[in-house]
Amino acid sequence: MKKLLLFILTQIIFSNLYGQISSGMATISETFSSNGRYKLISYSYDDDFPNTIGESFIIKYDIYKRPDTIYKIDRSFDLYADYPFHTIVSNDGKKIMHLINNRYYKGKENNNVVIYKNGTLDKSYTSEEFIKCNKSVENCELFYQNKYEVINYKKSSYLVKSFKENASEEDKFLYDKYIFNKNDSIYVTDSRKKTTIYDLNNEKFLKNNLNFDSIFPNIKNYITTNSKINYYEYPFKYIIDLETKLTNEKLSKKISDISGLKFIPLKDSTFNKFKLYRIDIRGFLDKTGKFELDSINADTIFDKQKIKTFLKETQFKTDFIPKEVDKIYLKNFFGGYRNYDNKIAEQVTINEKEKRIEEYKRRLTLEIIDGIYIPKNLYECMTELDSILNFESKRKLMESENLWEYNSHMGGLGMWIRNNWGINGGSRLKKYFNDRKVGISGFGNDNISGIIIEFYNKWLNGNKESIKKWEKNNPKKK
Repeated sequence: MKKLLLFILTQIIFSNLYGQISSGMATISETFSSNGRYKLISYSYDDDFPNTIGESFIIKYDIYKRPDTIYKIDRSFDLYADYPFHTIVSNDGKKIMHLINNRYYKGKENNNVVIYKNGTLDKSYTSEEFIKCNKSVENCELFYQNKYEVINYKKSSYLVKSFKENASEEDKFLYDKYIFNKNDSIYVTDSRKKTTIYDLNNEKFLKNNLNFDSIFPNIKNYITTNSKINYYEYPFKYIIDLETKLTNEKLSKKISDISGLKFIPLKDSTFNKFKLYRIDIRGFLDKTGKFELDSINADTIFDKQKIKTFLKETQFKTDFIPKEVDKIYLKNFFGGYRNYDNKIAEQVTINEKEKRIEEYKRRLTLEIIDGIYIPKNLYECMTELDSILNFESKRKLMESENLWEYNSHMGGLGMWIRNNWGINGGSRLKKYFNDRKVGISGFGNDNISGIIIEFYNKWLNGNKESIKKWEKNNPKKK
């Protein structure tokens, strides 16, 4: 279990754009304020989580328990069973606090702790800011997570958890009460077993870095009320397959008509034969058939304005939208476009290959690619990782006995290295290894990132001279 946790953690830390979690289910959650007078209903419109793609509503109950919607927030506050995501509603219904253990996306609205006031983002904190922690020298995870240490999984079921015999009362409490709301005073116990108390009503810190064991006697009998989470099956409908209500034509075909280009689906036998022009469209489709565009990115050959106009003026079929929600978020524009004339498409492909070759050569000389410094040798890989990784990541990597877990294709440090240091797309670091006949054949790029991880493990364990020995044994070939 510890190895699985480590693997998941490295996926989260090192994946591109912070990463995400996906499933075939989307969520609808309900969270009550402590006094029971207000309820937040949050709808997620896609199956990636946690993100903001959805809508939320604050509902007020009068003395007769009659509901009245007070206001709407144009985002979801994603919750998912067994994941460290939490939502809290203040007793006046004006403030919503959302907390997640790891950050998955950029932007203040995606920080570890966000507070919305009357539907607008009011405060935003990283884990380090909220718990007053220095990630360079200590583990700064927002929540204390101990389920693998205290739960006896052999005796537990999905509904009933059995604790190990040696689990202390404090750790039993923290298994599911590392965060709780006590009448708008929010108690958060972090990975250091330090507790922060935050006054949600007045939006201010009351206490920081309290020793949890010292306050446990005063809170041990507190009973928490959890959010209710319901799930619905997210429809696997690709946006290219949207059909117009009037003519039953697919969106992929209509874009062909607008652009004068031939659509090539992913499964087409010629998909990898020609240079394909790409377009990416994302947005919401409601049950009336109206499509609300979120974003459109396309090669310059497409007339984006004409496509936007078509999407705005067209009504689409909606029979696939689940009954639980009024709209759904669509993406995944698989496929591409090319000229109908094969000879023209072939010439475009030849020109594109020549451009790629020149771009690859250029990348081999660059010090910075896409805003990221590219190490020039194995030694610089070590010093760069020293500056990039936090204390806890270094500790886990240093203690790991299964370094292959970090070099996965499912995310993790190895994938981060390959994507961001140009091992996949070409860079001076890739050239450094290739000049030594390393990483040329087979799974060469994986081999390169594996070497970097292996030697960083040695570096962390004090063996910094091993790099010189490796370079001596792998000299630059003429």
